[in-house]
Amino acid sequence: MALVTGAGAVCALGRTSQEFYRRLRAGETTIRPFTTEERRGLQATHVARYDSFTPQPEIPAMKARRFDRGSQFAILACSQAIAEAGYDVARAPESVGIALGTGSAGAGALTEFLKVLFTESPEAAPPFQFPNTVANAPASQVSIELKLFGPNVTITQKDPSGLNALLFSSLAISSGRACAMLAGAVDEWNPVYAMGFDRVGALKGEKRPTGIVQGEGGFAVLLEEEKTARARGVRPLARLAGIGTAGVPTEPYRFAPDPAAIRRAILGALQAARTDPSGIHLCFPSANGVVEMDRAEENVLSEIFGGAVPPRILVKAAIGEMAAAGGGQIVAACRALADPDGPFRQSAQPRRVLIDSFGAGGNFFAAVFESVT
Repeated sequence: MALVTGAGAVCALGRTSQEFYRRLRAGETTIRPFTTEERRGLQATHVARYDSFTPQPEIPAMKARRFDRGSQFAILACSQAIAEAGYDVARAPESVGIALGTGSAGAGALTEFLKVLFTESPEAAPPFQFPNTVANAPASQVSIELKLFGPNVTITQKDPSGLNALLFSSLAISSGRACAMLAGAVDEWNPVYAMGFDRVGALKGEKRPTGIVQGEGGFAVLLEEEKTARARGVRPLARLAGIGTAGVPTEPYRFAPDPAAIRRAILGALQAARTDPSGIHLCFPSANGVVEMDRAEENVLSEIFGGAVPPRILVKAAIGEMAAAGGGQIVAACRALADPDGPFRQSAQPRRVLIDSFGAGGNFFAAVFESVT
């Protein structure tokens, strides 16, 4: 479908995709208890924030003031992906686009802007924050900074938004709308959004043994048309081989542990990749702490793989759940395929990985990536 030639990651587990993958493989986690100030009456007890983040030195301090936290994550991650790929955007900027998934981009700027607007006056609301109060701010700021003139899309489809952005990017390339696409996801933690998630029963905590732990970060890969990448002589990290989707009707804030939908998404990805379960050598499950969803996924995987599920890497156990976590799964999968010592079940070629990403609202995505020689 398309080649991945570069990757970027900015989260508490690593400031580059290489560091992120290394620490993920080492079994590290960034999930920690809330501080007293952060918690403020929430029943949730844990979070996965990037406490030490600063946009410097990559973004000068004066320029960084123009960007919200999510945009800073996105600019760094996308710049890393472009740099690793050695892609010269200036040669044909209209053929390079971006698709980012998000669940919370703009949250910090929006809540701060509205706080001043309502507690003081419209005149006192900070105008420099207004452009960052929308979900598409990170993708737009990346396009401005990197001078991308191709498609610019932001997808807000709950937890699988990163894989949805991957799907859009692959379609943009296959349809000729772009020769290369930055695909990924970004999220920032925000206390107001955390309160909302807590009130609808989405967060794991003292009163709920099942639920997600919120995280934050930015992740991106550069997808290229294969013939263009081959002509440049670049060494790809991986190839996107197939994507499968499924959906079931349910309330927007509820997960739907539907085995049939999970099965359709996974088998659809395998079919698109022209492989069967025996061709998968590593899994990145959706597993995010929602017990009924995790149990349903585990049962379906066991059924599909005949009880012999390949080795698994649990990304969300390391960085929490968010719309951006799917982007983290994509980056980790591509780095694993490029790693000659990756944690694969066997040494078959090509090596393939399966990614699952399931979200509230009844949407299910699965993707297969494979190694490239």
